[in-house]
Amino acid sequence: MEEKQNGIVLGGVNYSESDKILNIFTLEKGIIGAKIKGVKKANAKLKFASEPFCFAEFIFSTNGQKRTVIGASLIDSFYPVRENIEKYFCAGTVVEFIKHFYKEAMVDEKEFLLAVNALKDIAYTENHLSALVKFLIDALKNFGLSLSLSGCFNCQTDINGRTFFDYKSGAFLCEECIEEGCREINGITLVALQKAEKGELEDGHQGTKKALKLLEFYIVNRAEESLNSLNELNKICL
Repeated sequence: MEEKQNGIVLGGVNYSESDKILNIFTLEKGIIGAKIKGVKKANAKLKFASEPFCFAEFIFSTNGQKRTVIGASLIDSFYPVRENIEKYFCAGTVVEFIKHFYKEAMVDEKEFLLAVNALKDIAYTENHLSALVKFLIDALKNFGLSLSLSGCFNCQTDINGRTFFDYKSGAFLCEECIEEGCREINGITLVALQKAEKGELEDGHQGTKKALKLLEFYIVNRAEESLNSLNELNKICL
């Protein structure tokens, strides 16, 4: 039996001398595993389809729960992410988020489209950092881990002075509403998050790098997940 699915390669492991087992996030079936044969050979026809970030229409031969890639039509390789270290770690954060937060065969069309659009913005614009900020804001919201970015969560006013963040609730608070356990942040961090949420991608904004650090802190402490690519990105963005 054969089936076609649109998917993004999240990664893979070597299997035998020339084969791989791929981890693919598909639009139709969620995350699936599939063998792809002979792709470690130099002249392999489907070598492109085994590369991380490859977005393609895959053709699988299925036998029960086992799948083998027998064909693929490339939609986008997002090649520029391989030429810039920051872009590479941004793209790596997108696929790591999916691997950490999604269970096998968990179908989510919204998250799939978020990932595709984020990879496009990361690869083909100079606003790769803020594109990642937007992806993480939207993806966390999709998992019920929304950040409250409209202003002070308690008094519902704009924050014009000192700014505080409560990772337990994802809320930002003003000085008058500060609660125990809140962490003071630079106000430009909140501004950068607000801009990214609206789709105003702007890597020149000095708060963008601070926003990525706050998002890593939030993911580690609220979701109890660690994304290695995001950690490495924050190191090189110091």
